[in-house]
Formats: sequence, structure tokens, C-alpha cells
Amino acid sequence: MRVLVVGEAATWLGGLQVALQTETNVTPPVLRHVDSVATPDWVWLRELPSRRALVLDESVARTPAVHTLCAIAAECVPPVPVIVVGDAGFPDEIIRWLQAGVAACLPWPNSVARIRSVFDLAFSGGRFVPEEALSALLVLWRQEALGEALPLSRLPVFPLGGDKATQLAESALLGISQRQYEILALLSRGLSIKTICQQLVISEGTAKTHVSALYRRLGARNRGEAIYIAAQRGARHLFET
Repeated sequence: MRVLVVGEAATWLGGLQVALQTETNVTPPVLRHVDSVATPDWVWLRELPSRRALVLDESVARTPAVHTLCAIAAECVPPVPVIVVGDAGFPDEIIRWLQAGVAACLPWPNSVARIRSVFDLAFSGGRFVPEEALSALLVLWRQEALGEALPLSRLPVFPLGGDKATQLAESALLGISQRQYEILALLSRGLSIKTICQQLVISEGTAKTHVSALYRRLGARNRGEAIYIAAQRGARHLFET
């Protein structure tokens, strides 16, 4: 196996090498780390007909270079899967990466079993999407099926990108439901009720019902008080995204 790693990757490069190491009698994976890809790097990656992958640090995936790298990787014979590794970001970012040609988005840190399974899936031509992005993807597919595809600027940007356990813990800390937590996070961004309805694909009446229940649970009279109370109770993750 040959893996060309592009970008910073300082925090996870060693862990990736260890995770991809298989049985002792099998040739270990060879990782080549570069800041940017040059022609010799593509030649090196194409030399072996066996398993090969182009791995991008999230910092590279967030630049326009991701489109060029995915296009070149797709032209290889056989095509080289592109995998983004790091703090996998918001669902709208992940959707853009998938549209560019990325095969998998691998949050880091992750278990050895998950890392190997994601690479195996990419090698077989499949795609991997983190759990946090599935809701946004389902909304996008629903809109496409109805012939009402949203432009990228309006794709759902769910505030729950990150550790699911932390999100559930914070909603429990505040004594609110997970849906109310989502709405509170969107309110903290300054979004209007109408925009929140578009983000969460709910009616305005449903959104207002959730907001009223949220205020009652927190003992708040308005948006500002709700945000202040949540911060005072220690809901730090709420404001990180």
C-alpha cells in the first residue's frame, strides 16, 4: 500500500501509519508526506498497481486545490481514492468535498478498526460519510428528488458537527431536547426563525413551538436571555461551531 499524504498532518500522521499496519508478515504501508503535490509525487503514487490513496489534511481540503487533486486522482488507472483526514468540519464542507470527488471523510482521532474499514471501503470504490453529515445529505437528496435542489450557499449547516456525546451531554445539562439544542445553537448565530426553518426543514409553526418550549425550559424571555443562561450553565460546545 502506498499513501501520499498532503498538508500539515503533524498530529495524525504517525497514528495513521500505525493504524494501516497489518499483519507482521505483510509488507507495511508506505506513507509519503508532502506539503504540496509535485509531478514526482504522482509518479511515485502511480508506480504500484496495488492499493494507493491520496490523503489530504483538512487544511488542504478547505482550499481550491482539492478540486485539482481529486481530478488528477480520478484520471489515474485505476483511480486513486482521495480521503480527507482531520477534524472533519461542518456537513456543508463535507458535501462540497464529496462533490469535488473525495471518497471519504475520516474524523480524527478514530479507532484502528474504523480507519482500516474506511480505507478498505475507499479502495473498493465506496464512499464514507461521518454520522454528523448524514442529516444534511438527506436534506440535499430530498430537495434534489423534489426538483428543488438548494444552492451551496443554502445547504444545511448543522451546529452539531463534532462529538455526539458532548452534544447530548450539553442538552441534558440544559434540560432541553436535542432538537431544542439545535435551535438554540442556530439562534446563537443570529439566524432568523425563517432561516432556521430552512436549515432544519421544519415549518415556521413547528420552529416557534420549539422556541417557546426552549425559553420555558431555560426560564428565558427572549433569545438573548436564552443564550446567556446556556453559557452560564456551562454549554461551551454550543458556541464553538
